[in-house]
Amino acid sequence: MIHPLIAGGCFDPEATKIMGEVFDEMITWLDRFGRPRIIQEAVARHIIDAMRDGERHPDVVYQRVLAAMALKLGVAGESHEGASRVS
Repeated sequence: MIHPLIAGGCFDPEATKIMGEVFDEMITWLDRFGRPRIIQEAVARHIIDAMRDGERHPDVVYQRVLAAMALKLGVAGESHEGASRVS
């Protein structure tokens, strides 16, 4: 899913591995909202933005994407204790 969105970018193998892992975890967390393509694309774009900014720590990328998606989905006031990364 992420690969078509980064056609114009270049990431090393470790970065693409992190991107894939964070994407899968975010989609699992967002399952309660369904899996419309637009949500998947938004997650992918936020991951790409974080990685382009130079972030390479998976937990930081995950939390950054989680915060952005929570705002977009109107769940910013919810507790995200159960939404930490599953490692």
